[in-house]
Amino acid sequence: MGEDVHVLRFLTGKYQGDEFPLIPADGGYVVGRSSEVDLVLADDAVSRKHARFYFERGRTWLRDLGSRNGTAVNGERRLFHCLREGDRIVVGSSLMGVALINAGDAAKLRRGGEKSGRSRPEPEDSGSRSMSGSLDDIPLVDVLQWLGTSRKTGTLNVRRTDQSRVGRIALRDGYAFYASIEGTKDLDPEKAMMRMLAWSKGTFSLDNNIVEDVPKEIQTSLEHVLMESARQQDEIEHLRERRPLPTYDSEIQIMSPSPVRWRELEPLHLDMVQDLIERRKWAYVLDSYPNDDLSLYRAIADLRKRGVVDYD
Repeated sequence: MGEDVHVLRFLTGKYQGDEFPLIPADGGYVVGRSSEVDLVLADDAVSRKHARFYFERGRTWLRDLGSRNGTAVNGERRLFHCLREGDRIVVGSSLMGVALINAGDAAKLRRGGEKSGRSRPEPEDSGSRSMSGSLDDIPLVDVLQWLGTSRKTGTLNVRRTDQSRVGRIALRDGYAFYASIEGTKDLDPEKAMMRMLAWSKGTFSLDNNIVEDVPKEIQTSLEHVLMESARQQDEIEHLRERRPLPTYDSEIQIMSPSPVRWRELEPLHLDMVQDLIERRKWAYVLDSYPNDDLSLYRAIADLRKRGVVDYD
């Protein structure tokens, strides 16, 4: 039994800390609300027979069984998926990570689970465990999807440790309707949430404080925000590979004399030049402009290429 097998590790929610090894077996393992399935998740958001893990061609597969609320893998709703180490799966209000362990250890875990009941998680008081964790272990996209499925109401506090910044996302029945980052009062709430989704180092915690009055609510769906954030992050990284980009705290220098007549600049570029003369801070442009971060990074990279501005 030297081969590795996949194990499901419950990262948060009612069954946080439980593990379920997926040892190859005929028929696989059915996940659902019914007491007759292999992995029981006593959760109203889970269908009686929600999904199945099965084994073909030496691999472990996941298949949604036509569930009402669907099965999400790595932030996307999926009908079929071949499991890989590091995958994150959302079924109902349960968020699970996929790990690889030695088959012998998995067998011991299964035997221990049969004795303790850990292989069949039972419902417990969901308030008995605090909703908190590390972004290194659980990306914010998965946290938000879990909260959406769980229809949570409260405030999600997100702390970025490498920059000592704190963001907050207000939730109403699982719907993220407002977001803000400390020290950026002019930042559009949708931009704030997209920016937080790019944070990979930090912690999160949910409290029951309800945000009442907000200056502007997020109007687009969470799914759209998540997809658009992923697209922008990918494009910004591709741009960074080709051209130097300023950091959030960079000071921008306006070159004098300018190699380009300012009247030849596009309106967005001209506005940026004027504001950077007065403010110098790249953070001011990022936070106060209605344009998305990708458009602004493209604009500043173009200004630098044309010799209008410079930055470290």
